Amino acid sequence: MTKFRIGTDDFKELIDDGGYFVDKSLLIRDIIEGNKVTLIPRPRRFGKTLNMTMLRYFFERSDESREYLFADCAIAGFPEYMQHQGQYPVIYISLKDLKRDSFEHFIEAVLAEIARLYLSFSEISEILSEGSRDRFLRICKEEATTNDLYSSLKELIAYCYQYYKKPVIVLIDEYDSPMIEAFSNGYYDEMAAFMRSWLGAGLKPEHGQVLYRAVVTGILRIAKESIFSDLNNLDVASPLMIGPFADKFGFTEPEVDLILTAFHAEDHANTIRDWYNGYSFGGHTIYNPWSLISYIQAIPNPPGPKWLNTSSNALVYEELAAGGLEIKRDLELLLSGEELRYPLSENITFGDIGRNPANIWSLLYYSGYLKAEEPQSDIRGRLAYRISIPNREISNAYEHFIESLYLKTDAGLDRLLKCFLGERPVSQIEPVLQDLTLGLVSMYDLAKLPEAVFHAFVLGLLANLRTVYEIRSNAEAGYGRADILMIPRTREYPAAYIIEFKTADAQQKRDVPSNALAQIANKEYEVALANAGVSRERIKRLGIVLQGKRIEVQTG
Repeated sequence: MTKFRIGTDDFKELIDDGGYFVDKSLLIRDIIEGNKVTLIPRPRRFGKTLNMTMLRYFFERSDESREYLFADCAIAGFPEYMQHQGQYPVIYISLKDLKRDSFEHFIEAVLAEIARLYLSFSEISEILSEGSRDRFLRICKEEATTNDLYSSLKELIAYCYQYYKKPVIVLIDEYDSPMIEAFSNGYYDEMAAFMRSWLGAGLKPEHGQVLYRAVVTGILRIAKESIFSDLNNLDVASPLMIGPFADKFGFTEPEVDLILTAFHAEDHANTIRDWYNGYSFGGHTIYNPWSLISYIQAIPNPPGPKWLNTSSNALVYEELAAGGLEIKRDLELLLSGEELRYPLSENITFGDIGRNPANIWSLLYYSGYLKAEEPQSDIRGRLAYRISIPNREISNAYEHFIESLYLKTDAGLDRLLKCFLGERPVSQIEPVLQDLTLGLVSMYDLAKLPEAVFHAFVLGLLANLRTVYEIRSNAEAGYGRADILMIPRTREYPAAYIIEFKTADAQQKRDVPSNALAQIANKEYEVALANAGVSRERIKRLGIVLQGKRIEVQTG
């Protein structure tokens, strides 16, 4: 029976166990034909580790032949590349499990990991000079000095070349995983200094004769000046770029068609497309591989978030929460499905993420929370991409963020949503919304653009109803633009809503709610709902007025 092996990210184990393999073996050709050092940033769980172990088993010298692992792969049809199989010493190390709460604990962990790596080349020590042998053995015994550790990659590459008389291949998986942890735990500068010395020194271009190829993967491209300052031989295979690496991580449309056929799941194509499709790497439509595999293995169970539950989303949520007014307004646009354009930075510096909206959206894009397409030059000559939420699973992530940001009072949210669902009287919207506003909205934000901020706040709350309502923000309707339209998706909840926001000072407040309802009528916003098939008797109109943090709601 055809079967995925969920959680198996070792290529040899997958093939030996008869697991289903989506053939990405032409990545091998791309690496051979590519630059000396290649950095490939992709979101987590998009196949980086499986591909890196595939490269390892292809290139690595071993006592037993591993050619059989590639017999049914596309690369086997290219004898000129198959000549490289099993020909090189390979240094393979993954940093994804080296996340620690302090730099001292990280150094302890990386020391143990590098000791394991050195022990796998223990035969090398016999040909080393006395001083080099002493350093080699200190590392093997986890007794290395700080200087030993910082130069350990550079020296191991040189030792391998000296012993095997062949140029070396270096594979470093998830290089930025401990860096993300360091940023969250306050020791980023120390970590950056370590990575600059350990990784940067090891892969310098002057090692050209010694190094055949190096491949580094991660989620982000950390700013070149801070980590890769000396690597002018570095090629960055960004997911924004058209090129040979664009279709090598994640599943393409043709690959998904083959998967659905192999697992007799053709009837599930629309569900999979709705929930797990939507990424765009270098012009290719890409599906989230972890989510698709998890869903197919769980049939006939219903779809749901799969990828979101595989690791912490803390950094993403922290940066969104700290992003200030502009980020909250942009998030409103994303949630309402409107176009949002930003230049995306490929040189992210962690310390600058929260200072610039483009950096936050760049973090979200590279982390797998946004789709970016249709680049156009902005007025400053930068490429600005149309960014959007790629699929329903990622919509769930933003809903979770909204809950973590706004909804510390769960009971208040439930009461508010029940008002819109007809399970509580509409007249209770005002006191419930008042309580939520007092507890969750900042006067600092309201002082700048009160109507826009409050609009975004309410839209975030209503995003929890997106499965039963189509929610449009600033939607063209009648003779104007309605602040929020809520169009029912199901007969179970037939009421439709038009919401208009106003702000007022103390003198104005008496008449403003009526003015809000009058604007709904005068601008004939109901036309948009009628065009969507909603009868007039099912339409409810809400005029919501904000004075400071005081709320008044009129219905009509």
